[in-house]
Amino acid sequence: MYAKLFSSLLIYIMFEASMQARQNYSEQGIVTYKKLCKQCHGNPYKGAAMLKKREWKRLFEEGDEKIYTLHAKNEKALKVLNTSYYKNRRRHLVKFLISSGSDSGVVPACDGNFCGD
Repeated sequence: MYAKLFSSLLIYIMFEASMQARQNYSEQGIVTYKKLCKQCHGNPYKGAAMLKKREWKRLFEEGDEKIYTLHAKNEKALKVLNTSYYKNRRRHLVKFLISSGSDSGVVPACDGNFCGD
């Protein structure tokens, strides 16, 4: 009886932990970063590590005004920021950048989406 209860509790705890980890992970954010940002800022986790989590939050907290200002001298970047692809996938990109900031403790690894490229 106790063994079944214990194993059920253990399975539940493991399931909840995996769901929590999944909420912090943004596969679509990595894909968006690779398509839009990689050519200038490098690999996804390297690019995300340019700022701390709090700095990423501040950068995007009031829309895209600050990101436009940072890229004002780069016509190619401004063109990317004005695409519908960026506007539609922005939330995924922001989630990835914040969750992978330099102080997040995220260690890049081969996960099918990112493997050193």
